[in-house]
Amino acid sequence: MARDADAYLRDILESIAVIQEYNAKGRRHFEKTRLVRDATAARLMQIGQAVKDAQAAGAKLDERAPGIRWRDIAGMRDRLAHRYWDVNHEIVWLVIEKELPKLKDGIDGLLAAKGEGGRADRR
Repeated sequence: MARDADAYLRDILESIAVIQEYNAKGRRHFEKTRLVRDATAARLMQIGQAVKDAQAAGAKLDERAPGIRWRDIAGMRDRLAHRYWDVNHEIVWLVIEKELPKLKDGIDGLLAAKGEGGRADRR
């Protein structure tokens, strides 16, 4: 069964919420805890793949939300998946702290514009 583009956006919101949950204890815990880093990386890869899938489903994200760096999000997925040995955890933390809140706000806006609101638990 094919999914619509906005289903992928809701997946991104869910992954953002989970990443925030994983990292609620802060940066030091992230740095010390391999399991948290690995789980965060897996969710970031899911976010990147969901961006790719939303685009493939016709989302036209660059037009709908030009302020979000969609290509960089997809590129981070590729880097985490294919250059896993060369991950800079400082950059990952900056993404968690600075970029994910912007992405969440952007997606909330996209979904709200379609009358859905940004609830991650909608399917």
